[in-house]
Amino acid sequence: MSSTISDHCCKECNSTNAYSEVFNDDEVGTIEGCFDCGYYEVYREDYETGEIIEDYQGYDHHYSKEDKLNKE
Repeated sequence: MSSTISDHCCKECNSTNAYSEVFNDDEVGTIEGCFDCGYYEVYREDYETGEIIEDYQGYDHHYSKEDKLNKE
């Protein structure tokens, strides 16, 4: 996956312990995640068709669980 990851300020808790990832390959989209409060915004669409694969905002995304496990 071709992506760019950068520091980010969480929209929910204003923590700077967060990241933003923008990707563009067979899928196009963004992931914004906060390590402190666990809030995630995930948007993914198919590059070829433009079909939305995922449009999520909230606290229970599986990326949050993965990030917590990788941080420990």
